[in-house]
Amino acid sequence: MIKQMTKIAAVIILAIGFTTSAAAQGKTNFVLTQSIPLTGIETARGTFEPMTNMFYGNSFVLNNFGESETHLLTVSLDYSNSLAYWCEHCDALNSFPVTGGSWSLVVFRNNVYAGTLFGKVSGGAIDAVTNRNGEPGFRQMQINLQATGGLKSFAGKRSANMSGVYETITDVSSNQTTGNVYFTFGLQ
Repeated sequence: MIKQMTKIAAVIILAIGFTTSAAAQGKTNFVLTQSIPLTGIETARGTFEPMTNMFYGNSFVLNNFGESETHLLTVSLDYSNSLAYWCEHCDALNSFPVTGGSWSLVVFRNNVYAGTLFGKVSGGAIDAVTNRNGEPGFRQMQINLQATGGLKSFAGKRSANMSGVYETITDVSSNQTTGNVYFTFGLQ
């Protein structure tokens, strides 16, 4: 009799949990935020176009190997090399505006492909920091990510319900890059 009562209580608790979870996901204002620490490398500094004073294709490959989840992030961005343009909008003389680009995040859960989220870079900035001799030491980036689509578990993720911020520091001499990507999902 006690075993049956315990089983009934467990079923009721599970039912309440599933109902509460389903109701919470049904709300459009429910938000899930995830922070992913990353390490990797800058694979390409980008190609400079003198006519537009722009760098195109500044690329990074970063990863995070967790116990149950693995994340692989690639980012390619374009930025202005025009200090005159940037200084009209900003106080920092060593900052460059990010004007566009693309990104993708591949996720594995328990060593099984879970899905891919991808999108465009919708702006941000690169701050170049120099050492005591005035030589470039590292570049600090904060870039806004906008989802345009996803595959598998990320199917249906778009800019309407997802945003992200990519914050990294790249050592100029070694191209080593570390930082975080923060995603905020509005669940519907």
